[in-house]
Amino acid sequence: MPAMNRSCGSSLILIPVLIGALSRGAPAADPENCLSCHRYRGLARITDDGKSIALYYVDPNYCDRTLGPHARLRCTDCHDRTQVGVIPHQPVTPVSCTNQCHLSSPLNIEIRFAHDGIAGMLEASVHNREVLDRSNILLGAPLRDGQARCLLCHEEPTFLWDKASWVVHAAPVARCEVCHDEQLPVDLPFAYWHVHARSRPARSRGDTARGCALCHSNRKIRQEFELPDAVASYLTSFHGKALQLGSTGTAGCLDCHTDRVQNVHLMQSEREPDSPTHPSRLADTCRSAACHPAAGARVTTAAVHLDLATSRGIEYFIGALFVALIVFTFGPSVILQSLELLQIVIGRHDPRHHQRRRLAEQLMATPAGRTALRRFTVHQRFQHWILVICFTTLVLTGFPIKFADRMWARWLVDLLGGLTVCRFLHRYVGLALLLGLVYHLLYVAVFIRRESKAMGKGWIRVFLDLPMVMNLRDARQLGHLLLHLLFLRKTRPDADRFSAEEKFEYFGVFWGTVLLGITGLLMWFNDWTTEHLTGRVLTVALLVHTFEAFLALLHVGIIHIIGVTFAPPVFPVSPAMFTGDTPIEEYAEAHSGMLERVARQAGVSVTEEVHHD
Repeated sequence: MPAMNRSCGSSLILIPVLIGALSRGAPAADPENCLSCHRYRGLARITDDGKSIALYYVDPNYCDRTLGPHARLRCTDCHDRTQVGVIPHQPVTPVSCTNQCHLSSPLNIEIRFAHDGIAGMLEASVHNREVLDRSNILLGAPLRDGQARCLLCHEEPTFLWDKASWVVHAAPVARCEVCHDEQLPVDLPFAYWHVHARSRPARSRGDTARGCALCHSNRKIRQEFELPDAVASYLTSFHGKALQLGSTGTAGCLDCHTDRVQNVHLMQSEREPDSPTHPSRLADTCRSAACHPAAGARVTTAAVHLDLATSRGIEYFIGALFVALIVFTFGPSVILQSLELLQIVIGRHDPRHHQRRRLAEQLMATPAGRTALRRFTVHQRFQHWILVICFTTLVLTGFPIKFADRMWARWLVDLLGGLTVCRFLHRYVGLALLLGLVYHLLYVAVFIRRESKAMGKGWIRVFLDLPMVMNLRDARQLGHLLLHLLFLRKTRPDADRFSAEEKFEYFGVFWGTVLLGITGLLMWFNDWTTEHLTGRVLTVALLVHTFEAFLALLHVGIIHIIGVTFAPPVFPVSPAMFTGDTPIEEYAEAHSGMLERVARQAGVSVTEEVHHD
């Protein structure tokens, strides 16, 4: 026990000493006093060819606040002392990143360091000198002769000293051995911050993607080396969209193309057996502890870099199919809606409109007639509100992920609490929508069973007679309506409780909910999907889910909303969703068949008129 107390006491004494040492600033990194001139922003001159301006400004805060990895270097560690030691300076040769540096330390211990090991790694990687030199030319030669090719990817500052973070992460031994052949010097503050910096990425995943895009999204370089636009396809993938919406845990370029303990400068082609993206190793790369540890081996067939425009597989076929669906389903709906608006603008009505309006007023004046004309029961309105709430929530949480590159998407995701909250809401509200569909199917099944017993009909006959089931009569009425809207018939079709357009929307809800539900569950439980199916199913599911959601939004957000809110008979909103009652004008215009049927059942005479169409 006394020994333990002495140990604890020694530890407590060491803590303030350690904190004091860590908080103590490094000595000045500018002993040559170069910043006395280079601190001024206007220090520049026109180059000898007269085509550009050479800027010599150096931000003094870079050294004073340790804003980058080179803040502790003397200027002459990189620049030749014989060239910059006189004023005016001699012509300065380009800096070589393989020079040996002499780092300054708080305890005045000389620390020598060089990047020559990195140069050798690059030669063994896909980014060797030949590739970098050719890329520099294709980029328009941003680096002059002799200048370090490191600058094609690196700029200052590449990472910041995060003084708010006091968490030390274990540095992988393999990374340390790249630069250190011997044990680190006994310099506690330097060792602490150095290990802290090197055990985390030098750049964020977003900065890394932008750096890779310099070459991998350049048309000339892609043509020269026969490369796809990998950065563009990554940003349109699941991981890329998450990155654009602020996720810090999604996979980035280096997460897949380099091992966790491998130096990034050793990046190899997927054809090399040691590459993490080689077919024999890709499954393990995807199933790392940080990504998809429970996924099946076939997760690798999911497309991360899918270019739908150039693909000719099933993904391209699905995209073309949904484009056709949009054209041939949403297109006719837009045409009909536009023609309806034209009728409103010119004030054209069915010749029987006023007669049917009086009939609707007469029926609505009696309690029995009002009850018979009620188009939606309390039970049906409740189901409709479940659909409204779920659909709206799914749109608000799903479409920002689809359009992650838009500013409004990031704003909306942040407003809702971040990407994690959006995903949580989207998944569980989608599950609620599926449960609502099951609830509705049970409701329909009970209704069919009850009607079958009461009327002595088979359940198939009862199902076909349901008011929301489309039949041949609805097809004829759609043709009749189109002729009327094109001024080829005077009268509108005598639609009953639900028009052909409403029945089509009802079928669309069934189709869309089932399709969105199945694809959503496949993506949600992707571990199960890749264990029992194939990763390509995830790609197909994502495409189908996205296109179907877009199709649903078009129909609901444009066609349906116009019909139940902005149409003159119901403006500003149809009371049917609240009370079940439909405005008299809408009965007379769109549900005259129901009016006449209820009138006959109530014994109210309906004057028949003959019209020559």
